Amino acid sequence: MIAAALAALRPELARLDARIARAILRLRARYELSLDELRGLYISDEQVDDLLRTETGNAADDAHHVDIADLRACAQYSPWSQVADALPLSDDERDLLLLCAAPELDAKYETLFAYLNNDVTRRLPTAELAARLFARDETHAIVLRGLLAPGAQLLARGAVEVASGQSELPRAQRGLRAVPALAGWLQGLPWVDERLDGMIQPADAAWPAEAPGPLPDLRRLIEDGNPLPQMVFTAASAVDASRAAQALFARAEWPALVLDLAALAAAPAPRDAIAAAELMQQVLGVGILASPLDALFDTDGRVVESAAAPLRRLASESPALILAASEGSRWRQLLSETQGLEVHLPEPDARTRRRIWRSALGALDGAAPAAAQVDALADRFVLGPHRIRQAVVAASQAARLAGESAPSPRQLFAAARAASTDGSGGMTSRVTTPFDWEDLMVPADVRERLNDLVGAIQQRYRVLDEWGFAARVGVARGIKALFAGPSGTGKTMAAGIVARTLELELQRIELAQVTSKYIGETEKNLDRAFAAARRANAVLFIDEADALLGKRSEVKDAHDRYANIETAYLLQKMEDHDGVVILATNLAKNIDEAFARRMELVVEFPMPDATSRERLWRRMFPTQAPLAADIDFSFLARQFTLAGGDIRNIVLDAAYQAARADRAIGMADVVRAVARQNAKRGKVSTAAEFREYFHLLGEGQETGCEDVPPGTCWQGGPGFADTVPGLGGWEGGQPLSAVDFRGNGQ
Repeated sequence: MIAAALAALRPELARLDARIARAILRLRARYELSLDELRGLYISDEQVDDLLRTETGNAADDAHHVDIADLRACAQYSPWSQVADALPLSDDERDLLLLCAAPELDAKYETLFAYLNNDVTRRLPTAELAARLFARDETHAIVLRGLLAPGAQLLARGAVEVASGQSELPRAQRGLRAVPALAGWLQGLPWVDERLDGMIQPADAAWPAEAPGPLPDLRRLIEDGNPLPQMVFTAASAVDASRAAQALFARAEWPALVLDLAALAAAPAPRDAIAAAELMQQVLGVGILASPLDALFDTDGRVVESAAAPLRRLASESPALILAASEGSRWRQLLSETQGLEVHLPEPDARTRRRIWRSALGALDGAAPAAAQVDALADRFVLGPHRIRQAVVAASQAARLAGESAPSPRQLFAAARAASTDGSGGMTSRVTTPFDWEDLMVPADVRERLNDLVGAIQQRYRVLDEWGFAARVGVARGIKALFAGPSGTGKTMAAGIVARTLELELQRIELAQVTSKYIGETEKNLDRAFAAARRANAVLFIDEADALLGKRSEVKDAHDRYANIETAYLLQKMEDHDGVVILATNLAKNIDEAFARRMELVVEFPMPDATSRERLWRRMFPTQAPLAADIDFSFLARQFTLAGGDIRNIVLDAAYQAARADRAIGMADVVRAVARQNAKRGKVSTAAEFREYFHLLGEGQETGCEDVPPGTCWQGGPGFADTVPGLGGWEGGQPLSAVDFRGNGQ
């Protein structure tokens, strides 16, 4: 390749040498400069003559033997001829490009140009020098200068550029050069353009045979060599859209390059990078895939105009450009000045995903996972072909690190979750739980309903697809459940356990980020939250759902109208959502009745009974925690009607108090923590409630008695009996309190 490229350039450069030799002879004859040994600041005539001398004699003597017809008779294919045909270039433009590329092709031309420019520091050709070398007359000289103007083809297409630091000079005196990538390629070197460093890479032809490809008509359009319309491929993720476009070029046997728009947006000179990509496409005849369009929006959702403007020009002029964006992207804002044809690539259905998983796993060494595990992966993770293969590779690498021959189901699910992760823009947050089913203290019927929810999600593919129920229930494949009950009864814990059982993430909607006082913003934020959960293949958890799902009311003013719109919009989003949604509320009666129809399951979480509370008390203390022998779990469960969340807070409070005193956790620590929990809720801690452990409360504890009359509740721990007249101690083995003596004049 290099030898052929140099062979094609040799006669071109010989013709240029002849032109230079003529110009030097004319210069010497006119000004008699041959007597001036300081010509060009120490560039002598002898030095110039040596540079122009060839093996066959003086270049000026042979100039009449070299004409453009001889050059056309050279090798039919060469980088030089390909550039001339691809741009395309006129005869004058070919001469000018060769002149600007000469210093990159041979270092001698820097000396020759400095001699002709009468300045050793001006070692590049100029428009004025080009006119001296190639102009036939004054009119032709003006034409040549125009061909090197900023708007002319050579500079506009990026083949020639003005050297840095030349902007202050007159336009005709500015140094010009061919871009290094083009000059190197003319010599047979690979195309390397520093302006595209880190932004471009060859397209990947890999595309699973099991996955449906882009439209066949587009493939035929490419195969026929016709210019492509301006197309935007959209898919669930920009990566899937990009891979499908790369596969389209590959199947049409058209080499393509991938332009990273995220790197372009961060580049210091996006316009130069786009010009470099455009020149590369024109010369090499390759297709360009620009992805992802979403990267051209800043964090506030505004278009990055410095990168979007040159991309619009490329989109309007490129013969083979495909843009890739994620589904729902606002790409039309980027291409407002052009008409883009959207080609939407639907997500592969569960049956297709199953085939792709099996194909990817079958290519690995070692035992393949069970069919049921593959079916679960295909059903719960809506991933495109590329991300499925990405997950399989990641899982196999994790298995090798663990010293295993094949990935385990847990490693596959973890890799699928990682492949699903996508930014939520703050609309949702990930919820993790360390708990399992043994930690959930709920009645048997509640546990059964939770198992029903897990089973419905696990068997969704069989029921909807294999048994044909999808044709009866509509397009939505989502499953919705409502968890209702008092605070602290385990609703959030249950949601986390359900997600953990299914090997899915749990993402909670952040109400503070979603709700907005501006009209229409809440609906937009809800849309982003549902889209984020969908991309992440996560279980969407809406805690305190009554805040969003309040009952619609009669419209009396604008506030009622827009509140009803928000509720109706959320109803619609839940209806259309294909994933799993769990709602939790403490006030089920405040939720709009229309939501009940959309719930596959409604699970009521009651307050725990005494037996469940005792189990909660016992399980809340870790096995490694130091416990005193005097903790009466039976009394705590029987005497205090508390939810699991309250018990958790009390146990932690008692543990911190014991740790501060450097002792084992005892009954005194627990009952004092109960009293403080009562005080937080505005409840009075009485001797009747604490009974025989009332005296453990001690002095100085907050119990909620600060604002009530003395003698009506605990005020001083062991000395309480002395604060009530006539009360001297215990009677009948039971502690007496002031409430037992109210109304009797004592």
